Amino acid sequence: MAALNIENVWKKYGNVIALRDVNLDIQDGEFVVLVGPSGCGKSTLLSIIAGLEDTSHGTLTLGDRDVTDLSPKDRNIALVFQSYALYPTMTVRQNITFGMENRKVPKTDQDKAVADVAKLLQIEPLLDRKPGQLSGGQRQRVAMGRALVRDPQLFLFDEPLSNLDAKLRVEMRTEMKKLHKRLGQTIVYVTHDQVEAMTLSDRIVVINDGVVQQFADPDTIYQKPANTFVAGFMGSPSMNFIEVEVTGKTGDITVVHHGEGEDIAFALGAARDELVPCIGDTVTLGVRPEHFRPMGEAGQTLSVNVDVVEPTGPDTMVVFSIAGKSLVGVLNAKFRPNEDDQVELSLSMDEACFFDATGTRIPGLGE
Repeated sequence: MAALNIENVWKKYGNVIALRDVNLDIQDGEFVVLVGPSGCGKSTLLSIIAGLEDTSHGTLTLGDRDVTDLSPKDRNIALVFQSYALYPTMTVRQNITFGMENRKVPKTDQDKAVADVAKLLQIEPLLDRKPGQLSGGQRQRVAMGRALVRDPQLFLFDEPLSNLDAKLRVEMRTEMKKLHKRLGQTIVYVTHDQVEAMTLSDRIVVINDGVVQQFADPDTIYQKPANTFVAGFMGSPSMNFIEVEVTGKTGDITVVHHGEGEDIAFALGAARDELVPCIGDTVTLGVRPEHFRPMGEAGQTLSVNVDVVEPTGPDTMVVFSIAGKSLVGVLNAKFRPNEDDQVELSLSMDEACFFDATGTRIPGLGE
């Protein structure tokens, strides 16, 4: 195991900047997930860590070694690919031991390593099969086993579950979490799946256009997003954004949405006095879909027109409009209005976020 420090890393392809001044301090034994939209730079960063791509500027330190200019084979890093990258003509056992054979590891050590890894990953009955005889989940276990026998300082995973069906993805996610708990290895994991990012990680790196937007634990990412990009990207359905004008005075703050044909006022009182410097300005109010609740619960009362109702089983997703603004709420399954109904909802403002004109979250008092 080892900590990984990434300092001032840039990556340019001609005039195109793929990564811009990336700084990350990943702790020993930490599970860190890189997440962001397609083309944001997360896979490029993983390739740089692995040594498959050079940096244009910056340094990488693994443990006490500067690995910036080392070749992949000298970094003591294991990479698990999305495609599994198994040799189809070899058995599971041969796939796992292939790297050890090349490194001239004694046969007895190979046998012990395979036995230990096969028991850990529960693939003991599969050792004499070939990849074509395995399911997607079994192939992924074999790919992980091949990485584990190397006993590297750092594991890199490049969207390892994306080829699996939804049910198997959930099962493998659970297995990966258990595996990390048992091994305590340092892991950097790339995914486009927000649920994977939230459930697996100790901390999440959100990247957009080659720039790290936020690096924090899942709760902070979700509840206190650094900006509107993080707030809108993390969460499904994504956060609702409402333009509001800040009015009132210290101890009596109100924000007002100037909608089509009517103004909607959200009384905040003294609870959001961090907005006092913004009085007279327009800011963005961000509320999560689950912050809307059926009437009868505490919160701001809103009369809305129901546009779309989507039952999902455990919840009911409702698309509704208010003052010409379309919003999304996720409510309990028993709440089942009809489309075009006029209903009243309660909105909890306790966890609402506010963002300034640049899209940066305005921190609450005491943060």
